[in-house]
Amino acid sequence: MKVLITGATGNLGYKIVEYLLPKISVEEIIVGVRDDKSEKALSYKEHGLEVRVTDFENPETLLTAFKGVDRLFIMSTFGDFETVMRQHTNAVEAAKAADVKQIIYPSVTRAEGNDFFLAGLHRAREVAIIESGIPYVILRNNWYVENELGTIRGCMTGAPWITSAGEGKIGWVYRPDLAEAAANVLVADGHENKIYELSGKNLTQQQFVDTLNEVLGKEVPLLAVDDASYEEMLKGAGVPEAYLPMLVMTQKGIREGGLESTHTDLDFLLDRQATSLKQALTHLLLNTK
Repeated sequence: MKVLITGATGNLGYKIVEYLLPKISVEEIIVGVRDDKSEKALSYKEHGLEVRVTDFENPETLLTAFKGVDRLFIMSTFGDFETVMRQHTNAVEAAKAADVKQIIYPSVTRAEGNDFFLAGLHRAREVAIIESGIPYVILRNNWYVENELGTIRGCMTGAPWITSAGEGKIGWVYRPDLAEAAANVLVADGHENKIYELSGKNLTQQQFVDTLNEVLGKEVPLLAVDDASYEEMLKGAGVPEAYLPMLVMTQKGIREGGLESTHTDLDFLLDRQATSLKQALTHLLLNTK
């Protein structure tokens, strides 16, 4: 069996490869990268892994890269709707032409009926995969704990936790758990045409901060504001203008329940209890001090 992971130099893809290595032979793992001269790509080669160029804007590279692949992990790309769907369609069509046996795709929480601003693009990409006729596994990942590290570092230097998310809840999840779950799916049978929701425990911003305080052993204050004030505070803190709309939309989406999970399949795919928020924060903060 040949398994290919696109985006293998990114944070999630790199961890998926790490979890695959003890499960299957090096010869069965192919890593897809945009730049095969990058440091991580060269490191993969040094460890005996086959590296193939997977440029989602260049279908020819995808047709070549996907040849002989049984299971394909298609990493989501970033950009506007037109760009993302062109890239994603290129990947799905190349997978079909190469006779790939299964596609695994990382989506977002409750993508089929979610108004969260990221959900529409993921929903369209899910549909493209399902309509291709290729057996699939959709992994609907919730919000990474790691997404909060920048804010946490600010809090560690005395800043408050600023939010306009109100009482909205998030099923924060530890990225290595998602990578391990993906690796388990890539090597196992019986997941064909399944959609899995992968989340942690639903928590409010205050509950997250309470847990953070336990780990830090200090009291980080939470400052609840409206969206306009949140944007002004970000601007005052030097956040680039281009990022402000996305950050405000994220808070609004959380407030409206866009990242609250109805259930999670993460324990099932891990065959163990998922990492708790406290455990994840402890590990992350120990490794960032």
